[in-house]
Amino acid sequence: HPTKGSYFTRGTTKDEYARYSEEGPVYVRNMERLQKKFVTAAKIAPQPLRYSSPAPTKYGVIYFGSTSPSMLEAAGQLAKDGVHLDLMRVRGFPFAAEVKEFVMSHPGTFIIEQNRDAQLKTMLVTEEQINVDRLISVLHYDGTPITARFIADQIANHIAAHTVVPMKKAAS
Repeated sequence: HPTKGSYFTRGTTKDEYARYSEEGPVYVRNMERLQKKFVTAAKIAPQPLRYSSPAPTKYGVIYFGSTSPSMLEAAGQLAKDGVHLDLMRVRGFPFAAEVKEFVMSHPGTFIIEQNRDAQLKTMLVTEEQINVDRLISVLHYDGTPITARFIADQIANHIAAHTVVPMKKAAS
C-alpha cells in the first residue's frame, strides 16, 4: 500500500479436525460452520430488554451495560418533561432479531455509549445493515461515568433542534 506500508497474507485455514489446509472447499465448509454458530449464538445470548413508552413516540433508545441506571433515570426525567421514548437494553452479541426490529420501528433511535468511537452504533450498521441516518449517537467519553442529566440534555437538545414548529398564518 503506497501510504500504509506492505503486508503479507496467506490463504490458509484449518479443517473440521484443526488440520492445516489451503483448499477452497475446506475453507468454505469452515466458514459455513462458523456462520451457523453465529446464528445459534444470537438465539442463546442474553436477549434484549424492551421498555415501551406509555405514550406514542417516534424515538427509540438503545443502551447497554453501565449506561443502564443513568438511562433509566434520564428516561424518567424526560417523560416528566413530555418527551417519551421507547427503550431497549441490549445484553448480548450477536444481536437478537428484536434489536433490528426495534430500530426499524422508529424514524430515529438514540444510541447511548460511553466511548468516543460509537462502537455499538458501528456494530449495528455493520452487522444489521441499518442505515446510519436512523441512528443518533449520544457519546460520553470524558473519563467520568455517564449521568442521567447528560443523557437527558443530549436527547432533549436533539429533539428540540429537529422539531418543526408550524408557522402561524398571517392575519389578512
